[in-house]
Amino acid sequence: MDSVVPSFGRPWSALQPALSEPMLSAICSLGFENMTPVQEATIPAFSQNRDVIVEAATGSGKTLSFLIPILELLQRKKLRLTHTQVGAIIISPTRELARQTFTVLLELLKLTGLPYIPHLVVGGSSSATNTADEMSVLKETGADILVGTPGRLEDVLCGRLRNGKKTKAGMITASGGLRGKPSASAAKLEVIVLDEADRLLDLGFEASLTAIFSALPKQRRTGLFSATMTEALGQLVRTGLRNPVRVQVQVHDRNTACSERRIPASLSIRYMVCPPDRKLAQILRLIQTAGPLKYIVYFSTCAAVDYFYRLLRRMLCPAQAIVPGGKRTMKEEKERLREYFTAPTSSSVSVHSLHGQMVQSKRQATYESFSAIPSGENEVALLLCTDVASRGLDIPDVDCVIQWDPPTDPKSFAHRCGRTARAGKNGQALVFLSPGAEETFIDFMALRKIPMTPADYLWQSADGSVTEEPPADAKIIEDSSSSDDGEEEEEEEEEEEQENGGGEAAKKKKKKKKRSRNHDQLCKFPADTRSDALLELVRGLVVTDRDIYERGKLAFVSFVQSYSKHEASYIFRLKELPIIEVAKGFALLHLPSMPELRGRPVSRFIPYANLDTDAIPLLDSKREASRLEKLEKAKAAAAAAAAARASGLVADADNDSDKKKKKKKNNTEAWTDAKEAKDRTRERKLKRIKRRDAVASVEEARLMQEIEDPKVLEALAKDPLLAKQMINRRDKSLRDIKEMSSNSGRPAAAAEKRSLDEIIADARSSKRYASASSSSEDEEDSWEVMARKEAIRKKLAAKNKKRFTFNPGFSDDEEE
Repeated sequence: MDSVVPSFGRPWSALQPALSEPMLSAICSLGFENMTPVQEATIPAFSQNRDVIVEAATGSGKTLSFLIPILELLQRKKLRLTHTQVGAIIISPTRELARQTFTVLLELLKLTGLPYIPHLVVGGSSSATNTADEMSVLKETGADILVGTPGRLEDVLCGRLRNGKKTKAGMITASGGLRGKPSASAAKLEVIVLDEADRLLDLGFEASLTAIFSALPKQRRTGLFSATMTEALGQLVRTGLRNPVRVQVQVHDRNTACSERRIPASLSIRYMVCPPDRKLAQILRLIQTAGPLKYIVYFSTCAAVDYFYRLLRRMLCPAQAIVPGGKRTMKEEKERLREYFTAPTSSSVSVHSLHGQMVQSKRQATYESFSAIPSGENEVALLLCTDVASRGLDIPDVDCVIQWDPPTDPKSFAHRCGRTARAGKNGQALVFLSPGAEETFIDFMALRKIPMTPADYLWQSADGSVTEEPPADAKIIEDSSSSDDGEEEEEEEEEEEQENGGGEAAKKKKKKKKRSRNHDQLCKFPADTRSDALLELVRGLVVTDRDIYERGKLAFVSFVQSYSKHEASYIFRLKELPIIEVAKGFALLHLPSMPELRGRPVSRFIPYANLDTDAIPLLDSKREASRLEKLEKAKAAAAAAAAARASGLVADADNDSDKKKKKKKNNTEAWTDAKEAKDRTRERKLKRIKRRDAVASVEEARLMQEIEDPKVLEALAKDPLLAKQMINRRDKSLRDIKEMSSNSGRPAAAAEKRSLDEIIADARSSKRYASASSSSEDEEDSWEVMARKEAIRKKLAAKNKKRFTFNPGFSDDEEE
């Protein structure tokens, strides 16, 4: 059997210490004859009881680099694990990566015949019943090796957290928090592996990781594996690893001046600088010329994936259920689209979507169906996804990765591209950049040792053929809307400059120069009339389906918000984003009302002709009937109000409404700025709560320890709910009892205080105690929840503020 990995590594039999015979035969059965560099450097160190930190290019074989040492260590130690004890743990940031690792582990165990029981624990269950069933299976069968995501592994090893919150340090706040009984014990754990370790911290799993590490023995082996390492891993390295071995595998390119790369040598990354409204046409032209291949297209938001999935499915693989008008309309749409896109000869097209807000069952079905499609078998397969599918996933035979826009986190760029060119195979990657500031991203990636080469812009002739040469009639874009008004604006600014001394006019000139500079970058490109016509065709499809129309608006808004949060904000600046061209690229029928559009040249956007948004139908007849009914009721109410206003019956109400409108503030703050302010306020509030809870917890623990009177301790032991109630009230009850206990030998001092019976009667007379004692035993355990709910209820009553919500009129959970 031919090896599926590069032949520059040594054979597996050369490893020291040598692998066991069952493991060598299993690796040979998988088709791996030689080791990759990361395997050759990592397996000996990890197998000899050393902690490791491994950084290697994506697709270099890191999964076997930790699975083989785990099985070898367990086999050499000959651990005798009980039914509930675990010998090894593998933590992955996403469910898909955990399932993939678990599948490889099962294959290795099957081929080696080792008697270890693996178990997969991931989140995403549709109900609490399914979660309980999964935990019961784990308790019944037991597990020697656990593979899963941080949240569910925390529940298994530390007990499920109820009625409380975790801090970043993994501790439960004093305001509440009870843990259930752990389903597995890590007392004899031998090894733990963090796959894509930097991503685990980026996704906010720090508290769960800290809680998991607190339940592990200190004498263990730890491995951190990733294609990119960040400074945030320093904390885990200092607390969880002991004298680790750092393995950093570099890729050298002999053919270019760049001697070092962070990507495989078989991966070619290209970039295309083009206006944002031409990305869709470029993708379709690339598919038309490249042939039947497997593509992954990355977007920055889940809303964009949903929108373009429905749009491309309607365009490339229409079905009667998603095309209004039946077979005749579907045939007409195919004929119109054939002018701008022709699938490769005798090839079918399939479109798939995958993002983090999908139901887990749909995510798993999409992943399995796309992975099962073979490359080059007369089928063009498109997977539209977010960064949830950018880390570690080994999807077979991916030929090309297309990035609609660069990732918000630049570290994810190499991981996105790494879904192709895996295990020594060749692969292509393409990223779109808007002209202007985004071109600096090329140099930014070069500093990170990720070289890119320019890609040719693809043109389409009138007969539908695609070439790299522009047509003879291609002309440079001219902005007629701004040229006519330019002289008048300059004259007005000169007059203002003379009147105001030049201050305000100079500022306006400066702003106008910035806007014109951005527009000049777009004007460098010849006009692409075929791309513009394609977008008009797409808008014609959008106007027939309200679901696509609503999702398009939401996708555009979410993209703008995501762009404003870019970590490389000095490159991706919202003020320099050609937002009007972005709206055109999303095939919007009209521009939504949003603060980010203020001061932008909205005259360059042409709304769809004769547009009545209320007339855009939903394809689901039941949902459409419900929508029309609500619309009719709203129109009737508006008509009744207008008639009453005309007759003068609601004059007083109109005056009151006018007064309210005058008092109402004009909100000119952008959504992104408002969200940042809310996040900062929430963080400050959380810090205050943590400080208050920490002080209260210390005081309560001190008071409980200083109670010496056996009668008091006996009374608290007989009534646990009473003790909880007295702690939760944060009043003087515990202090009185403590002083009574300490002054029990001095009757005069004790007489001045309340008696024990009076203190207990006062605590029991509270409303919280009465409601808790009358409830069931299960409800008694949730006394912290009752206190918290009451506090929240009081705050909401005192501060009744309406929150802004964007309701697109659909739900992600709806069945198609």
